[in-house]
Amino acid sequence: MNPKLKVIVDSIDFYQATYPEDACILIFDTEKVIGYKQGKKVDLKITLSETVEQHRNTTSVRAMRSGKILREERSAEGFGFPYIASSVPVVDNGKVVGVVTGVISNFRVSNMRIVAEELSAAVQEMSATTEQLAHASSDVSNRIEELSQYAELMNGNIQQINSIVNAVKDIAMHSKILGLNASIEAARSGEHGRGFAVVANEIQKMAQNSTDSANNIAKQLVDITDSIEHINAYTKQISSFTEEYTASMHEMSEGYTSINKIGQKLLNLGEVNH
Repeated sequence: MNPKLKVIVDSIDFYQATYPEDACILIFDTEKVIGYKQGKKVDLKITLSETVEQHRNTTSVRAMRSGKILREERSAEGFGFPYIASSVPVVDNGKVVGVVTGVISNFRVSNMRIVAEELSAAVQEMSATTEQLAHASSDVSNRIEELSQYAELMNGNIQQINSIVNAVKDIAMHSKILGLNASIEAARSGEHGRGFAVVANEIQKMAQNSTDSANNIAKQLVDITDSIEHINAYTKQISSFTEEYTASMHEMSEGYTSINKIGQKLLNLGEVNH
């Protein structure tokens, strides 16, 4: 056995102890397995004297044949647990004489990656939902603004109708005065003014009816105006709320973006450098 490899084999317990995680240590010379130390749970079920050819597709043999340090991640398919294998060629007098491989369980990193991926997916979904809510809130705010404008327009129309009602009331008042004057003249005319008195009386009735109708319309317009003012007040409150809500949604979206970046960092930490 190469003296350098013998020292490594004799120190296999110390090599294993240097790993912070449960690990097994595997040592090859150029022909076979010359050292193996299983971990508490990490065990590749390798026996001494297994040939290099039997392990030709492993990280150990490829590192030894390439003369380069290799680090690879494997799934749980082969040995029932995910693991990371780190292989370092052993060089003596410029020639590769063997390889030392440390294998550690990858459960923590694998689980961390799964959690990070789930976190990232959840954050992306929440971010998309938040953007939709923000868009909907903004749309509601625009609709409320339009409603407020329509309310203001209605208020203006009501003012115009009020002007017309006042004009009708003014005409009715003058008609009533004219009817009263006509009644007086009819009374003075005696028998000849009876027909005219009937017409004058009807004019006064029409004037009174017009006044009553105008007063009713004016009262209804006051009620409508009050309702519009309440609508305006409510729409302004809702508009203020939706603006704050939209701003909060944007802040939440920024928060989700930060969380997503954290998830990506976790994913990057879970990557194995080859």
